[in-house]
Amino acid sequence: MPSSWQRQLAKAISKIENMDPQALSEAASLPLDNSSVQIIGVTGPPGGGKSTLCSQLIQALAAEHKVAALLVDPSSPFSGGAILGDRIRMQALVSNPNVYIRSLSNRGNAGGVGSSVVSILREVMSYSFDYILIETVGAGQSEVKIASIADTTLVVSVPNLGDDIQAVKSGILEIADIFVINKADLPGVDSLYTALRESAQKQVDGWTAPLCQTVALEGLGIDALLVEIDKHWQWLQQSGRLLEKRKFAAKFEIMELSRVLLQKHLDKVPAEVLARNLNRKDINLLQRLDEVYAEILNLFGEV
Repeated sequence: MPSSWQRQLAKAISKIENMDPQALSEAASLPLDNSSVQIIGVTGPPGGGKSTLCSQLIQALAAEHKVAALLVDPSSPFSGGAILGDRIRMQALVSNPNVYIRSLSNRGNAGGVGSSVVSILREVMSYSFDYILIETVGAGQSEVKIASIADTTLVVSVPNLGDDIQAVKSGILEIADIFVINKADLPGVDSLYTALRESAQKQVDGWTAPLCQTVALEGLGIDALLVEIDKHWQWLQQSGRLLEKRKFAAKFEIMELSRVLLQKHLDKVPAEVLARNLNRKDINLLQRLDEVYAEILNLFGEV
């Protein structure tokens, strides 16, 4: 049976997911710069074992810390309904009092996460978690948005999912703070390791993404991965990059919510009406939208 705080948090998240104006406003007032909680993003192509890896990370962290897991599942772009299978797969962790697991729909949003995820993060952070883990939809190269949200981004690769060189070329590898080669007991692991080391592993702003190997199904390599996650966290704090990351997350939040709110209003108008009025000179739709955005930004007084 969920405790009262879990029910309260679940209710707040549901309101934010449903774009309730009051809930979004209340979430916006919550701080995002809390340096006592680390946000870990886990992304990668389908079939990489992300859910199993996340389960192992949550279990290990929850031994001494309070952990929240936000598990993003794909949804229908028409009904908005989601499979929400990750929560079913992680049912064994639900009974742990240090663990809070919530499945989220990506609401058909490209990029692996939903548009309200940062607002949800604000809400979750207010419940004194030590770690918040976000697992994205397994959609491949489009999942780069997680890097705008997470403090530490794990990019999971698996041997023999395709041409190793093509994998290195994909944009998703460029966002990695830590590379994770999961299912490292499979043939082809050495080839993938070499390809990543030679073509993708490079220093960015003083940090070189390490290469970790895991067999998540057996719990192998998890401790070594946690060491690298902690090293990155220490580097973020010492270099001052943590605050910069959180500022990027806030900007992502505004951009995503602005897009969704505009789309919500446009969806109410039939396509033929929009098409007919787009170029009307007495309306100047695009110009007026541009002016409204500029007027809002001028209120900041710093633009």
